[in-house]
Amino acid sequence: LVGHGELRQGRCRCSWLTGSTAGIMTMRKAAIYTVGRQLNNGEMYIFTTYEMDAAGLLIRAYCSSTSEELTTSPSEPELEAAGLTRSEADLAKLVASYDIVMKGGTPFLESGMTGINKPKLVPKGDGVRQFIAATPAGQETLPELLTTALSELCKEKPAGLDAVKRLGEWLLANNPNQPQVQEPDEP
Repeated sequence: LVGHGELRQGRCRCSWLTGSTAGIMTMRKAAIYTVGRQLNNGEMYIFTTYEMDAAGLLIRAYCSSTSEELTTSPSEPELEAAGLTRSEADLAKLVASYDIVMKGGTPFLESGMTGINKPKLVPKGDGVRQFIAATPAGQETLPELLTTALSELCKEKPAGLDAVKRLGEWLLANNPNQPQVQEPDEP
């Protein structure tokens, strides 16, 4: 991510440049709104908003004193639900609605505006292992269900992609979270 900008009459015109690792494709986006403001942690952040066309907006908050960068991407349906357009007044309202929240020890930008979804914590490292181990699958946990499924698969010993297909079929047929329907006995 490479950025640059220029300051004219108190307003910043910034742009960012991304590229693939091979440098084949580059894309340049100009900021549609930039403002500085203090967040609830007492630090000043530069909020830069980029247009992402039909995907919505990308909002970047950068703190130069700590080099911390936080991003969020309100989608087009979220912006519509919040009654926001791309006007400068609406972008100012949107940016003003964000503050920092901590989830699982990780800082996130969260909007207090109705219609804008709260950020979701995506587990990483040991958090993934804990999440999977705690995921219920009927009366057992997900790892226990998968162990049973793989044991059944070993009995059949299918090869290649057939093994993946058989595993999927077994999981669908033995899904403990799927409601069980019992047909009444015929008279």
